[in-house]
Amino acid sequence: MLKYIFTYMLLAIAAVASAQPARSLSPTVKSPRVVLDDVWDAPAVMVLGSDDELQFSFDELSHIYHRYLYRIVHCNADWTPSGLPEIDYLEGFNGVPVEEWENSVNTTQLYTHYSFTLPNADVSLKLSGNYIVEVYEAESDDDSPVVMFEFSVVEPCVAIEAAVSGNTDISFNSVHQQLSFTVDYPSFVSSPASEIKPVVYQNRRRDTAVQGLVPTYVTSGRVEYVHNEKLIFNAGNEYRRFELVDPNSPGEGVEEVVYVKPHYNALLYVDKPRTSRSNYHDENGMSYINTLEGRGTEIEADYVYVHFALDVPYRDGGDYYLLGDFCNGLTPLTRLSYDAEGDYYFTARQLKLGLYNYMYAWLPHGATKVETVSTEGNFYETENEYLIYIYYRGFAERYDRLLGVHRINYSLESN
Repeated sequence: MLKYIFTYMLLAIAAVASAQPARSLSPTVKSPRVVLDDVWDAPAVMVLGSDDELQFSFDELSHIYHRYLYRIVHCNADWTPSGLPEIDYLEGFNGVPVEEWENSVNTTQLYTHYSFTLPNADVSLKLSGNYIVEVYEAESDDDSPVVMFEFSVVEPCVAIEAAVSGNTDISFNSVHQQLSFTVDYPSFVSSPASEIKPVVYQNRRRDTAVQGLVPTYVTSGRVEYVHNEKLIFNAGNEYRRFELVDPNSPGEGVEEVVYVKPHYNALLYVDKPRTSRSNYHDENGMSYINTLEGRGTEIEADYVYVHFALDVPYRDGGDYYLLGDFCNGLTPLTRLSYDAEGDYYFTARQLKLGLYNYMYAWLPHGATKVETVSTEGNFYETENEYLIYIYYRGFAERYDRLLGVHRINYSLESN
């Protein structure tokens, strides 16, 4: 089991762009988080003009202070920059310093925890829609971001009703789930079929997001999206999970923890492809920082190298990857390597103590979308979260307004 600890240390550390709500763009920046009103699993969506507060945080792996600044970019529904001038969407200015920071205490991995909130005394938001926050170093040669956060601002103007069923238009209680929803829109919407732009996420995954939906019915004040093939999702399986809150004691899903100077290493139980639905509760791919000891979780939670192993024979034509909100997209660190002697795949991630969800995915060479059916299975009973974002762009308007967000969970017990 220790073999792949040392093999991992030889892997190159690199990162590529991804589509995660919070993602690091530097090998020394870890654990980026965006949290709404101290509710760790709430979608990062604040109500325009409300008392909502978004908390942004990340760790830099040293005790050397870095002067970071952040800038806010307004985006379209597809997360591309809207091109609006800053004065149109910001009250205040960009280039605000990150002033809250603390050094870690009693940790084998030294780090500095940085944080800031929005809105604040320096800057607030004037428009609804999607936003990206880019954090960059003030003293660097360029202003390339080291970490990015994505969030949304909603101006509630619509009523959304939704339902999810395992009885779909292509299967009956088998391997799919189908979403249907209606939107009651306000009077300023003149052409709902073209001006209303829904975007749907399953378990907040951007790679399976659904957009470009055409309404099934349009009536006065209402659009309906029912019996729509685009709204049929693979049901998948519950995420695998592990919990490690004390480096001296293996937690759920952890076989053993060993100290290989200068770091702790947690070896998870070897995983196998799943042929039945898991009965364990999951967090739909999310993670939660936590530790049993210490006065402050954010600065006393240590970092541990967590080692994953998937017991499958060699497969040609693609690569296995880890999925989960901690993965930072498809990178060399989330791609599994093959051990020919042991006939299994493995990888490792340096993670902060806490609870983590993950699953394994297969990406064929040349493909842009992963599949999880071969490793995780596909079962209509799986509990999944669906988020519906309703954007609006009227004639001659310059940006996508966000008029409503609806969250619904499918569970067998409620259907």
